[in-house]
Amino acid sequence: MGEKPDVGIAGVIFSLLCCWPLGIPALIFQLKIDSQWNQGDYQGAQESADKAKKFRNIAFILGSISLVISGIITVVNMFLAAAAVEEANQDLQEIEESYGDYSEYDTEDLDQMNEDLDQLNEDLEQDLEELENY
Repeated sequence: MGEKPDVGIAGVIFSLLCCWPLGIPALIFQLKIDSQWNQGDYQGAQESADKAKKFRNIAFILGSISLVISGIITVVNMFLAAAAVEEANQDLQEIEESYGDYSEYDTEDLDQMNEDLDQLNEDLEQDLEELENY
């Protein structure tokens, strides 16, 4: 007969948090131990305890692996985001350098540019209306 097998309910509940698809069977087998032991099915209680431990341990392992993989992916994404920001900053700097200093333009040139842009906007709006009516 011996002692009633004990898996540890805290470990089984924690396995639910690590990898719930394997934590659920661990919890089910953990809950079966008491009823099987009380019915005199000592062998069944021991088998349930062994299965609960197996599912609990696998859940811990898979949960740990997924946590490490998530951490690696997060670090890689941070480096990629930093590289993208740096590239965007370089692009902006190139654009700023290509336009130069606005002070070299006199106000008449800037007024003419604004008029040209306004005309382009009007032309685009007319083209858009034509497309919508088409």
